[in-house]
Amino acid sequence: MTDAGSVMWRSASPKELHMFDDQDWPAQPNSLPLPNAVLREASSVADVAAFMAIGEAWAQMVSAYLPANPRVLDVGCGCGKLARFFYLNPGLTYVGVDLYEPGILWCQKAFAGASDRFRFVHFDGNSEVYNAAGGVKASEYVFPLKAGEVDMTVCASLFTHLFEPDARHYLAEIYRVTKPGGAAIISIHVTPAEGTKFSGDEARIDIDPDYFASLCVEAGMHVEKRIGVIYGQTAFLLRKPAGLRAAAKAFLKRG
Repeated sequence: MTDAGSVMWRSASPKELHMFDDQDWPAQPNSLPLPNAVLREASSVADVAAFMAIGEAWAQMVSAYLPANPRVLDVGCGCGKLARFFYLNPGLTYVGVDLYEPGILWCQKAFAGASDRFRFVHFDGNSEVYNAAGGVKASEYVFPLKAGEVDMTVCASLFTHLFEPDARHYLAEIYRVTKPGGAAIISIHVTPAEGTKFSGDEARIDIDPDYFASLCVEAGMHVEKRIGVIYGQTAFLLRKPAGLRAAAKAFLKRG
């Protein structure tokens, strides 16, 4: 996501923004178009090279941990920065979610020819920075998926904008929608204010990595690996326990 000081997307008309592709890089035969610079800025960076490089790096990283024919949930999908690379995997099905409606509307248009595999869902989430008029609290949002439906959830630069109650809720939702043995990849900033474990505002949240790992475990997700730094954020691979461990966790939740 862009920082709070960004200009273009704040001044653009949200009702029309999704209609425009990047005119300098039109879609070629059998290819997806590129979102316009304003949409790119709203969900990542406006620069085409950086937008494509970040999206490709994330897609390659996630793909290294995917099973065959995976179902992927991308929370904070923006204007399809990762989805356009996942599109190249014919066995992959995908659900993208975001609170910035122009990005979702653009993706619905751009991926219309692959609507059997790709679904994009807008939720009217409340965010002082990104959607101040939103009517749904992040801490109350229910992902648009059934329990145990996805193999992988991706949160690329999402928890870098979530307050702690919202982060805890999202981890619980990730646990709910993940298949036993399934995974999630989440990135965070790891330099909270001195003497704190969780600090910042919606423009940038920092979390102590050990504290983040403890939040994941509380939600039922095992921290399998700290993958490393990707474009300035530390990525974690989480795993939902399979078999008896998963059954025990579910029993304790019900109790």
